[in-house]
Amino acid sequence: MTSLFNLFVQLPDLVILVVGAAATAGLALAIALLTRRFWFAPRADRLETHTKLADLVHSGLLAFAVFLLALVLSDVRANLGRADDATLREASVLTRLDRELSLIGDSARDARVRLRAYADAIVSDEWLTLGRAEPELSGKAEGLLRALNRDVHALAANNPAVASQLRALFDRAEDLRQGRLENATKSIASIFWWMIGAFVLGAMAMNGRNPVDANSATLILLHMAAIGLVMSLIIVMDEPFRGETSISSAPIAKALTSGPAP
Repeated sequence: MTSLFNLFVQLPDLVILVVGAAATAGLALAIALLTRRFWFAPRADRLETHTKLADLVHSGLLAFAVFLLALVLSDVRANLGRADDATLREASVLTRLDRELSLIGDSARDARVRLRAYADAIVSDEWLTLGRAEPELSGKAEGLLRALNRDVHALAANNPAVASQLRALFDRAEDLRQGRLENATKSIASIFWWMIGAFVLGAMAMNGRNPVDANSATLILLHMAAIGLVMSLIIVMDEPFRGETSISSAPIAKALTSGPAP
């Protein structure tokens, strides 16, 4: 099941949305037909007196499902926005660190070269490792960051005037890197999907209370396709570094291109 889901999220966003909407609508119609035939139709006389209660249950299931979907969608949108903002801040910190190193002069040349190699490793390697099913930081970027740490501390010791600024910028760059991993691992808890699934399936079953003809089938398909579309949208936006709708590494890639070369 997990491998199938991982394959699904790698599809183009439009495919995920269309497949999700169509699958939800088709499942809803099939469940409505089954519950109508095997449950509601044989008990039509006995259930007729409970029409108001059935309407209440049906609308309640839909309301709970929509509430959870709205809650989850808001959360994934916020996480995506935080990850995007953090990438811009990280690019700014790397630019400022390079600027401070350039003011030191030739003694900081190796550190600036290593800083550029670190930024390249983030774009070419770490963005890929963060987009895996189990996100992780890149070992290549980690090695370059350790070497850069030694360079920055050595330069700070030899240049007291800018020591605090260099250390602060480097520490900020480290914190933002860890923040990327935190944002990459903040996916929706499975309990939410179980609850959403339970409410939606319950609403699908309650659709069988009424005869399923061409008109009611069309309404069921449209209604449940809309819910499936929202569920697919959540899947598309859930992991900030994975899939088509993901955080771009362009700010990191451009962070050190505008300044003077080392």
